[in-house]
Amino acid sequence: MPQKVKLHLNNFSKCYIMLLIKKIKEKKELSGIPDNIVKEVLDKVLKSYPSGLSKKDEKLVIKESRSLLRNYVGRFKAKSSASIIKMVEKGRINEALMLHASTRERMPFYDKLRKMIKDMRPGRILDIGCGLNPLAVAEKTFFYYASDIDENNLAVVKKFFDMHSIQGEIFIADMRKERNFPEADLCLILKVFDIVKMPHKEVESLLACLKCRAFIMSFPTITLSGKQMKNKRRIWFEIILNKLGMKFEIISSSNELFYISHSGRPKEDSGPGRN
Repeated sequence: MPQKVKLHLNNFSKCYIMLLIKKIKEKKELSGIPDNIVKEVLDKVLKSYPSGLSKKDEKLVIKESRSLLRNYVGRFKAKSSASIIKMVEKGRINEALMLHASTRERMPFYDKLRKMIKDMRPGRILDIGCGLNPLAVAEKTFFYYASDIDENNLAVVKKFFDMHSIQGEIFIADMRKERNFPEADLCLILKVFDIVKMPHKEVESLLACLKCRAFIMSFPTITLSGKQMKNKRRIWFEIILNKLGMKFEIISSSNELFYISHSGRPKEDSGPGRN
């Protein structure tokens, strides 16, 4: 019986790695993730196969890489970004928001969230891991920085900005590594820390570097199966906020816990444009 041909890690060509990346991104929900981030995840998975890859191993590598990458992005239903852009063009914003898990769950709370933002009177908003959230809260009255790891999300947001004459900037950023975000009056980080599974030290590092006066950050209070979590408050997160001198209050919705915090940093010029 012939032996299976295995490809050893040291012999992986650049072309083969790009082929694996292409196969991984064949799933619609992963198609918008930049190649360099896919490669980073792929490299980690390949370390578990020091003796090389058989064809069966290759399928497992692709499957495991996709599973890890899904932790970084929201999940659309069976709709491409092009289909969602068409919804935006037709003014079907709520329908578009319902296609993204995070915004769909937040729909009943958006009126209150918009009022909270309005009361803060921000000149600039920074939305990290924005998903489709800007479609629900962005307005002409402030400059909006929309940051995400998924190019598909950002394409939808850009179309929305262009159609509604909203001043803003979209850019790809991996919040696990990026530490040069633009200054803003208000920073939104909604249900992202749990999704990307950031170590607590990295969360502290990120918050410490953000030049924002106020923050609205949130965590889910229901599991993926729809059950209420027993421990909804994130005590570890509250310890970090206290350590950084960020006073906070807690507001709850039916499925999300919001931390409203103030960094105590002085207000600077709130004009548009990235610093």
